[in-house]
Amino acid sequence: MRFATLKNGSVAAVTGKDQMVLLDGVCDSMIDLAASYEANRGAVDRAISEKTPAGLDAAQLAAPVPKPSKVWGAAGNYHRGSKNLTSAGGRGEARETPPDELLEHIFLKPPSAVIGPGENIVIPANAETVFPELELVILDVTARGYGSGRNLMGTRCVRKGFDTFAPVGPWIVTRDEIPDPQALDMRLWVNDDLRQSASTGGMINGVARLVSYLSEVGTLYPGDLIASGNPDAPAFQKQLAPGDELTAEIDGIGQLRLGVARAG
Repeated sequence: MRFATLKNGSVAAVTGKDQMVLLDGVCDSMIDLAASYEANRGAVDRAISEKTPAGLDAAQLAAPVPKPSKVWGAAGNYHRGSKNLTSAGGRGEARETPPDELLEHIFLKPPSAVIGPGENIVIPANAETVFPELELVILDVTARGYGSGRNLMGTRCVRKGFDTFAPVGPWIVTRDEIPDPQALDMRLWVNDDLRQSASTGGMINGVARLVSYLSEVGTLYPGDLIASGNPDAPAFQKQLAPGDELTAEIDGIGQLRLGVARAG
């Protein structure tokens, strides 16, 4: 099942390509729905079967979880080792860092970075080298050259933490829709040019391992987001410019469309 958050704050079940059923009276927010989903599954099913579907326009959609308590991001989590655009493990030098050590490279992005479908990634002042990174759960964005010392490790949370740098959407999908999260094809277009194409099967630490590890670091609350890593090395990514249009797609989930603008 697919659930969306609308710009007016309502939560809806997406029942068809252009249809939805509002869940007003069933839940107050996406976080509320996630927290009570198992207990309230019957109420959700009844609402879908009894209510008249309404039309769904992409312009109505907001970020599925507008205010998560935290956004975790995995770093260097694809095997790589290829220059082929359609390599499942991504492009770039093969990873030599042990999987357990990679888990210690996970970082936090601020919830204020979250935006939803149709919004603009805003290029900040003094951060011209901005790159999109396609990931399961969220599309990560990095101002790679930002910082006076150019210390990539030391400034990761800052470089990835600007407002608008955590686009999410178009909706969330329940686990029964995704039998195997490690078998999803992902694609990213910039101005209709295919720039990334890989599979979640190319991850080093899979979804279950990331959730297990982070649950030992701190409590994971309903609505928390975990970005599972970007398949391509920087050399294979394209710097964003104002006016660019992005389309991110993951099989079984949907398409997220975004624009790019400059601050000010």
